[in-house]
Amino acid sequence: MGGLISLPGAADQAIHADTPHLFETIDCLPAHYINAFAPGWTTDPTAAAAAAAVGTDKDGCFTGCTDIGGTAFVHGSHRLSFTADVVSHDEGRSGSIASQPNVLENLVRPSLQLGDVLLFDCRILHFGLANNSKTVERALLYTNMTQAWFHDPKNWDAHQPIFPLSSQDKLQSEPG
Repeated sequence: MGGLISLPGAADQAIHADTPHLFETIDCLPAHYINAFAPGWTTDPTAAAAAAAVGTDKDGCFTGCTDIGGTAFVHGSHRLSFTADVVSHDEGRSGSIASQPNVLENLVRPSLQLGDVLLFDCRILHFGLANNSKTVERALLYTNMTQAWFHDPKNWDAHQPIFPLSSQDKLQSEPG
């Protein structure tokens, strides 16, 4: 579980996937790692009027206005073949992967409101869009759900779990 804040004036985030594909020989496996996120609201109570002016509700929640951004997803990029094609076309090129025609054609920008939750496969290429607002902080709360057998050393090894492991979980996670 975590949170992200895009400050006013923040640029586009680099396109990325939260986790790599498990195998390099199988095009599409069922999801093993799901991210659930929900838009938040600004922490500045004086920004309510400004927030309403740029496409947010009274609490400052993102409602799809391009001024404060959001998250863009590349439809189909959970498939290894799609991602491999994108990366191979990017080699030796200047510019962003996000500007490639096959990425732009498959870009999805969901419009979320307070109370919405978006679930996505963590292999999907995505990026936070620029927050071009002068006053609105775009907040996001997220949590990750994985198959019991999956371990994510990239994102979580340096962090302590918020829920203590049961003795059964400890036995199952120990090698040997």
